[in-house]
Amino acid sequence: MSPGTPRTRLSHAERRTTILDAAARVIVAHGVHGFRLQDVADEAGVSQPLVSSHVDDRDELIAAAFVRVDERELRAVEADARGAEPGRAAIVRFLRRATIPSSGEAPEGELPGEDGWELWNQVSSRARFSPVVRDAVGSRQAAWIAALTGLLRDGLAGAHLPAAVDPERVALLLITVSDGLGPALNCGLLDDDGARAVLEDALDGALR
Repeated sequence: MSPGTPRTRLSHAERRTTILDAAARVIVAHGVHGFRLQDVADEAGVSQPLVSSHVDDRDELIAAAFVRVDERELRAVEADARGAEPGRAAIVRFLRRATIPSSGEAPEGELPGEDGWELWNQVSSRARFSPVVRDAVGSRQAAWIAALTGLLRDGLAGAHLPAAVDPERVALLLITVSDGLGPALNCGLLDDDGARAVLEDALDGALR
């Protein structure tokens, strides 16, 4: 910035967004149990008291940062799935992207897909000890199930799926399978092709 150029003042909402995005990156880098509010302040380029002015406590910061990132990710995954043919193709696209995040470059300030997945893992480990974080994880889990339920209903409406399919039950089953594949991939028990095969098997069983 050149001398005499006025600084752009961020609104309260914009500053909060900057802090939450910084918190998500710090949680991935340091771990949900190891990061400090000062780490978030440093990442966001603000003071630690300013971070504290936007949240009541550390767990509220974790929950809010997680929800912001996950809402954005679900919107992207759902939009991508709705670009496929309704029915099985859309469901497969949804599940593959939800289970095997892309590793490409992310827009500035956002987490890459793999880091978004790591954020899920980190925050879920905190949910056991924090009601605030547990509620956030539960609400986001329900949102993913609801999104997949919608795709299944669309497939049924267009006669692209067997009439006997129960959208809510199948969505719960498939999201549970997808979540279970995460740790297996993370530990190297499966590779991406193996995870895709498991998803296909689960889908075959659910759509009979």
